[in-house]
Formats: sequence, structure tokens, C-alpha cells
Amino acid sequence: MDDVDQAPDVRVPGEFEAFYRADYGAVVALTLALTGSHAVAEDLAQEAFLRVHRDWQRVRDMNSPGAWVRRIAVNLCRSRFRRLRSEAAAFMRLTTVSTTHTRPPTEYDAFWAEVRKLPLRQKQAIALFYLDDMRVAEIAEVLDVAAGTVKALLHQGRDRLERQLKAQGWANELR
Repeated sequence: MDDVDQAPDVRVPGEFEAFYRADYGAVVALTLALTGSHAVAEDLAQEAFLRVHRDWQRVRDMNSPGAWVRRIAVNLCRSRFRRLRSEAAAFMRLTTVSTTHTRPPTEYDAFWAEVRKLPLRQKQAIALFYLDDMRVAEIAEVLDVAAGTVKALLHQGRDRLERQLKAQGWANELR
């Protein structure tokens, strides 16, 4: 088949593949920075490239297809974060349902009120660690983050909680 028989907008085979090979590592690094999970980063990067591939006839003529795939990747990360936040909020609503066998003792209500003031991921890690008695690895699985992230969340949450409790006048109870 010679070039005359080809459709006029068909380009050299392998054009997308070259683009993919050139930009894939950078897109994975971007999504890793945004998600903290290598597995999730690779999934999101692959999804971004899949979407670019589907629209390759249009995308290839853009000034910067690399910027376009990164925009898609960032949007996928944002969507994932929103979904996780919604799921976490639902989880927190479900775990605050008052039942006799799951509710912390009432003498700790003031303490847990302070825990609820922590940033979302910190309060989730604190609650899973202290209420559900989960190990760091189990919390990492529940929150879909690395174990090191859980350790950091617990450390940050405890520090912030200590400052909050001291500000409430609980300094002696903390010793």
C-alpha cells in the first residue's frame, strides 16, 4: 500500500507509542506526588494515557499533548480525592451512629470531640488506631496509603491533639 491510498490525516505508525514512552514516567511521577501511592499513580497515569489514545487524532495536533495528558492525570487525581473524601465522610457518619457496643464510653466524649477537629486523614488514622485497635499496616490498607503515611498521620494527629488539649486546660491529664 503506498501513501496515496492512506487516509489524509493518518500519521506515521508509532506516533502515539513514542509520545507514551516519552511522557509516561513523568506522568506517573506527577500522579505519585499527588496520591502518595505508586500503584494508584500507575493506574491513574494509564487511565490518562488511555483517554489521550482514544482522542489521539485530535490531541496529536495540540500545541502540547504532554500538557494535555498531565491535565487529564491531575483531574483524575482530583476526582479520586473527591471520591475518597466522600467515602471517608460516609464512613465517619456510619461510625458515629450511637450504639451500645460500638460507642466509646461517654467519659471520653470531650476527647473525641477534639479528635473530630483534626484534619480528616489524621482523625481517621487516630480513630482506627485507638478505637479499632488496628495496626499501622491495617490502617494503611483501609486508607489506601503507605504505612509511612499512616505513621506520619498518627504523629501529626497526636501532636495537634496534644496542642488542642493543652489549650483546653488538659495539661495535667496528658502526663
